[in-house]
Amino acid sequence: MSDAYFENFKFSDEELETRKKCINGSETNIIASGNAEAINKLFLEKTGSVESEDLTHVFPVMLGNITEELNIEWISRKYGYNITNRQQKFKSKRNPFMRCTPDGVITNYDNEYAVVDAKYTMGRPQADETWSDVIPRLLKYYTPQINWNAYILSEYLDKPVNRGVLSIIRAGNEPIIEEVAIDENYQAELIRIATYFHSCVQLNIAPDEIITDEPPVPPEDRKPYDMEGNDDWRRYADNYIQTKGAAISNKEYETKLKALVPKDAKHCFGHGINIKVAKNNRKTIELL
Repeated sequence: MSDAYFENFKFSDEELETRKKCINGSETNIIASGNAEAINKLFLEKTGSVESEDLTHVFPVMLGNITEELNIEWISRKYGYNITNRQQKFKSKRNPFMRCTPDGVITNYDNEYAVVDAKYTMGRPQADETWSDVIPRLLKYYTPQINWNAYILSEYLDKPVNRGVLSIIRAGNEPIIEEVAIDENYQAELIRIATYFHSCVQLNIAPDEIITDEPPVPPEDRKPYDMEGNDDWRRYADNYIQTKGAAISNKEYETKLKALVPKDAKHCFGHGINIKVAKNNRKTIELL
């Protein structure tokens, strides 16, 4: 096989320079990973301190690239999906540094738009695992990329892209479809840390905040919290209920209660109060 074949998969010098000035979907998997070594490596590559790895010499990556088209075409034919915008490059209207190249957009996914990404995994479950253990890890790793792509596509298409799909080829088996949750609150967190990382690259300042902070919580990891045992919650809840008719005092305790809601909460309840967290991170308080 000639070198020319592999050249088709390499970025041109111009493309490499452009990638240094923007953040793409696959890079959000790294930025949101909490992996300090990987985040720092990406930072060094984007600032030109080290050269980016030539992935045309990494067989699993090449195999993934080569099977993308087959993967997408297979699920299109098998499930009757209308898949558009295949491998099209997109740029955010609001934040031009935000870029993505999705494998496609399904325009008839349960009557909604869904961004789809094709993956190939050569790995096999470890001795004490089954595929049902491996798939959640893949979904969690690629959740940032899918949410990032969905956000940019919603801007470009001027239509809500509320669904995310991973089509996974497992060691030679036909693709399986796994859905990835799209969450506005999670997207906002991704944009926040990606904006910070991008600013660090432009200023050549190490992204210490991302490395030391907890990474954004994926939608599937959000959970309810029972706050019955939290003394601050009990005190604020009692005062909130007692001051229901006094707007200023009531708002003060509402603010204090909402400040106690954990980052990964779907909703918090206890002592006669329930606070729901919407996809856009808006917190709504109600009496039980």
